[in-house]
Amino acid sequence: MLELFLLLAALQARAQLAASSLAQVFTVTDGGVGKFRLPQVRLPNAAVARRINRQLLRQCVDYTGSVDSTASPRRQVRQMVVECCYDQETKGWMAGGLGYTGTDYTVLLNQGYLLSLEFAKDDNGLTRMDAEHLTFDLRTGKRLTLGDLVADPPAQLAQRLEWAIDRRLKAELADVAAVYGDSDVIAHVAQLYGFEEWNTVKQKPTAADTSAASASDMKYWLETADFALDDHALLLYHNVGMSRIDIPFLPDPVYTFPFARIHPRGLLVPLAKAAGTKKPKTK
Repeated sequence: MLELFLLLAALQARAQLAASSLAQVFTVTDGGVGKFRLPQVRLPNAAVARRINRQLLRQCVDYTGSVDSTASPRRQVRQMVVECCYDQETKGWMAGGLGYTGTDYTVLLNQGYLLSLEFAKDDNGLTRMDAEHLTFDLRTGKRLTLGDLVADPPAQLAQRLEWAIDRRLKAELADVAAVYGDSDVIAHVAQLYGFEEWNTVKQKPTAADTSAASASDMKYWLETADFALDDHALLLYHNVGMSRIDIPFLPDPVYTFPFARIHPRGLLVPLAKAAGTKKPKTK
């Protein structure tokens, strides 16, 4: 009987440990108009949760207007909605709104003390074409950088990303040439993609000269690179700036680097090991 009790206690302790490696993510809204959806977290360590929640609020709330940063999250959301979307003269709600008019989020990863989120924001009622990403250490509340999680030499990792971007954009340009067959359209898209010439013949990318890249440049890149995580890969992002009129030519901004193809560091090591032991999904 004692052995059974000890076994149950051990299983309960293990379950509590596993649960504490996750965040309980919940959504804060204004409760009415529903234009802003902000994430907040609950954790066993309330101080860490507060630290993360403050950063999430700063990510989602525009404090340049009349929003009171000392108010509750729900109150701050309500103030943003009124500021962007309520017409004081007509005493009615505007269909689209003005300025920063909404935000939503997606949880990309929530396991192994890692929380990675994607944010979509709206301006004047239209969703921006570039998403934003944050990744947190759930033990400390620290916002993690790429250098905290990946041990690959930054110049090599940056070069691999450049190659991937080059391959994708050239493939996209070749598709444009095949579909449109119009030299003016092809030249326009080539300019959007940053190609001086629009030769669509696939070529092996040339090795970038990383010798000139200073240590300070590489450190800055590691600290500012836009990235996220899911349960099997590092996700790096590259957005091609263009107007909405060119949306048909907007390439996928996500570049996937499976954990098996990088050198994980810190909290990413056990996640990468777990991903490596999973059986591939069958169709």
